[in-house]
Amino acid sequence: MLICTICVCQNQQNNIIPVTNSFNENINNSTITGASDPLHSKTLSLYDIWQFLNDNTSISHHLEVALHNRKLALENKNEDRRYNTLLSNYREKLGKVFYFNQNNYPSDTAGDLKGNVFYAQNSIIPAVNRIDGDIHPHLVPDRKTLIIFKPHETIKQNENIEVKVYNDKKEEIYSTHLLSPSQLPKIAGKKYSFTHLTPSDFNIPEASDLYINSSDMLEKVMADKNYFNQIISENNIIQLDIGNSTSNINLNALKNHVNKKIIFKLDDNAKLNIKYKNKSISREHQQSFVMVSDASGNWYSRDEARLNQHLKQALHQHKNQIPDFFDTEFSTNADINKISNDTKLFHQIISENDAIKIATQNCHWAKDFIIPNGRQYANKKILFTSKAHYNSDVIYGDNKVSIVTNDSLLFVSDQNGIWSIAETQSNTQENSYYDIPNSFTLKINTNKELLTLSRDIDYFNKIIDNNDTIHIATRNANWARHFTLENNVKFKNKKIYFSSEADYSSHVFYGDKKLTIKTNESQLFVCDENGFWRTSKDEPLINELTEEIKYIENGWSISLPKHIIKPGIELEFNYKNQKGTLADIKVGAASELLLHTIDIGMLTPNKNQFAFQTDPELQRQYYQQIPVNRMIVSSYAPVYLKEIVFPNGQYFIERSTDEGGGHKGDMREIIGKGLISDGINLANYGVNSSSLEENRFLPTSQITLHHSRGRYKNGLHVHGWSGGAGKATLSESVDNEFSHELGHNYRMSDYFKGFHGGVHATADKPNSTWGWDADNNFFIPNFEKAQRNQTTYLKEKKEGEMAAEPFMQHSMAKDAMSGGEIYDVDYNAYTLHTPASSEAIQQYFENNAVFSKESSTGYKKWDSDTQKMEDFLLPHSLKNIFIEAKIQNGHDVTETQLIDLLNVNDHIKINSYNAHYPPNVYIPKADVTNINKVIEIDCTSQLSIALHVNDQVETIKENTKIYYISNGNTWETHSEYTYSKTPYKQGVPVVTLVGFYDTNNQLKSYIYPALEGSYGMVYDTHTINKTKPYIAVTLADGTKKKYQLDEKQTNKDLMNKFHINIERDLNPIKAELFIDDQLISSRDIALSNLSLNTMVNGIIQ
Repeated sequence: MLICTICVCQNQQNNIIPVTNSFNENINNSTITGASDPLHSKTLSLYDIWQFLNDNTSISHHLEVALHNRKLALENKNEDRRYNTLLSNYREKLGKVFYFNQNNYPSDTAGDLKGNVFYAQNSIIPAVNRIDGDIHPHLVPDRKTLIIFKPHETIKQNENIEVKVYNDKKEEIYSTHLLSPSQLPKIAGKKYSFTHLTPSDFNIPEASDLYINSSDMLEKVMADKNYFNQIISENNIIQLDIGNSTSNINLNALKNHVNKKIIFKLDDNAKLNIKYKNKSISREHQQSFVMVSDASGNWYSRDEARLNQHLKQALHQHKNQIPDFFDTEFSTNADINKISNDTKLFHQIISENDAIKIATQNCHWAKDFIIPNGRQYANKKILFTSKAHYNSDVIYGDNKVSIVTNDSLLFVSDQNGIWSIAETQSNTQENSYYDIPNSFTLKINTNKELLTLSRDIDYFNKIIDNNDTIHIATRNANWARHFTLENNVKFKNKKIYFSSEADYSSHVFYGDKKLTIKTNESQLFVCDENGFWRTSKDEPLINELTEEIKYIENGWSISLPKHIIKPGIELEFNYKNQKGTLADIKVGAASELLLHTIDIGMLTPNKNQFAFQTDPELQRQYYQQIPVNRMIVSSYAPVYLKEIVFPNGQYFIERSTDEGGGHKGDMREIIGKGLISDGINLANYGVNSSSLEENRFLPTSQITLHHSRGRYKNGLHVHGWSGGAGKATLSESVDNEFSHELGHNYRMSDYFKGFHGGVHATADKPNSTWGWDADNNFFIPNFEKAQRNQTTYLKEKKEGEMAAEPFMQHSMAKDAMSGGEIYDVDYNAYTLHTPASSEAIQQYFENNAVFSKESSTGYKKWDSDTQKMEDFLLPHSLKNIFIEAKIQNGHDVTETQLIDLLNVNDHIKINSYNAHYPPNVYIPKADVTNINKVIEIDCTSQLSIALHVNDQVETIKENTKIYYISNGNTWETHSEYTYSKTPYKQGVPVVTLVGFYDTNNQLKSYIYPALEGSYGMVYDTHTINKTKPYIAVTLADGTKKKYQLDEKQTNKDLMNKFHINIERDLNPIKAELFIDDQLISSRDIALSNLSLNTMVNGIIQ
């Protein structure tokens, strides 16, 4: 029998931790027997014991679990001590409210109820623009809309303000009551939800109900959320072993996921991304990480549970603070006795008011007051003060307390309406943990000293050890790029203050973190009791609770349902006998944005990291950032192109001979952008072919987004950071890159509109707004989340440059086109646009047509005169559709000849030029056989044509082009003709064929593997001219569909492109390219079984 104690020395803590007292059971159950076992030999080395432990997995597991849980326990104790200090330091700041919009403008409403009105859809819009030069978008129809009304008079929060909505016929279509100012949406992250979980709930248990340790099972968990949800429902504790790969896990908050625990155990090269609620967590390298669900089924990390405890404590302290003002006060004898004697009245007053003050004094007094418990009295405060010589008794629940002379007692109710007496607040305040010292024991500011600190960590540690406070100051010519602060318990309570006047940034590495100090920035680092360096930015409590910023004071609000937002609506606000009306509300077009998404690998597998394509939450978040009625996102199956053919005939199977890069590479431009992205767009308009340079047909807000990477002579390169002309090449599909490149598609340039378009502003200046998430009802402010207290410039700080000053130490943010950043990725992964940019984006949408199944033409477009979306005729190119009649110089074009042509073609062209001239042209009689058919006469010959039409003879002179269109009774004359193709189906799964063809058949034409998309437009085929190029598609039932291609090639050395949509349900199995009716190229179409989603506004259809 071996009984031993395993002790582990943790270097950071400098102490010995006993892990277990006995391995007796493990030894008895082991297979080790006999004297040959080293543990039974007379001499045991430490190596022998350690080797034994390594060979026994149960003991190793026990050791690992104990170490992990012991580490967490130590962190809890240390962090509790530090947070308690912080709570004391910042107690006085808790609960203070600051208002962003403090403007006082004339009333927006007509009538005796005066006030200002704001709307919000994706961002806040003033109903009446009061600032010169300010630009804002207007409302979009059929979109959920927040209304904010700020009355000019103060109205108590327990009062009612009614809003009515009228349509363009002055009929009331909706009415409701506004929510009080206390219920105005908060800034993202400021709405607290609490959990019963504590940090100790995140300890790793000895055993799990289920172990997932095979790659196949792990892949299934990641790919099939229903399967994973079922596993979680059936098991309380699950361990997932993450191997040497990247794993993406989604945790859904479900009612049957209550009190569950998942342990993620990562190998050395593993990477883990967890998404839950509006948040994400990434972990990598060897470690164990735990997620736990609470009684509501919501998932939390240990850090969140730890912070949650302190938030509850902090808000509890706020709850116990005396209000700055009261909704109602009682101080006269009559009023005090009325609420004392009439308990029903008193209870009604409590239910209608959040904060009440009752002040007694001699001659103004009552003997007792009864405060009832009940949910209708939740979250209330009543302050009793006494200067009377007589005591008053307060009965609350089953308790009674006497209020004596000079007493001041605050009663508070919890969320269930149970009353208690607020705890006494201490007025003492310790010195702030993060106060900058008034003086320093050492200042280092010379180039030599700074470089030595940067390069020699041991020397830096000696400096820290010998000095309690150090100031490290950089400036031009006296600077170092990086500094490292090592953790060491000897440095407890040391402070190092970094400040910079240098044009270059310095980086401070501390623990596993890095902080960059830029020009004119400073930061204080403090070493805590355990030897770990920290800054105030590392303390979520400070950032989350020391202040609350609301958009506007006294802002009454309500969300109006989307169906009532139409052109011509009016608002009416009613309070008691007062009324205020708001007319002339501009509501614009029901605009749409169609985004196609595809992941492309060129001579290498695709990247497989297109988050926006697969994550409905990311799509929803981007929709919340743009002024559009509907955003449709289609998915194309990923493509891995194992061979590449260029329009000049070049052919590659291993790598391109060009140099690749983020912004460069021939495959990036020719294949990813020119062939696939332009091809997808053009196929949806029914344009079957185009020259290499043609990509400017952009009649709708249709954009193809792609990830692409390729193998070049200089290696594998990911492409990105490019957008415009109906496409965007993205390295990542979140963050400012996404917003910026789509901005180029909205026809906005870099630094759009300069400072006044690129930099957000405070509410008293042009270009000010906040974002609004309509689904979650929170605001996204137009300033940075961190309090850097830095002035914001459009580009860089220069003398005379315009600048935006910070608001409450929050630096103002920038627009996506001007280097913007995300406010908080946990709540929205995209950049908030300035009002100037939002207005430009809206103009882009309203100037474009939209695909429409309801339209006779297949398209609709906003008509500003009628204020409606009207049917729109989309102009297509005429070059491919007209069939030329054969002409012999000097011979007539006969009626029989034209009848034969019109029997098989809808568009006939008679082209007359010198040496190619018909003296007479005989057009057949108009009847039902040729209704809507078109004959074009294009005469450039010196000799005139005698045109016989409608029983008359007309003379067609030189340089005349005229069109004749049959209405079934006569041939109508038109000087112009617009050709439009109408899709026979819209928004259906499609197979998109793309490739290159040489009309001269000198270069090798090529059909690329078919692309599979979830959403597209398809067009009927027409009779084709076999003397011109065409694509023939064979369907599974044996039928063929033929698509005409252009016979003209603008550059004989560069092939044309083709791009055609076929309805996927038709099951195409083969594509063939014909030139001069000869088969030139073919490809079998092998369709996958992938489930491709289409999402609208982030909702899977």
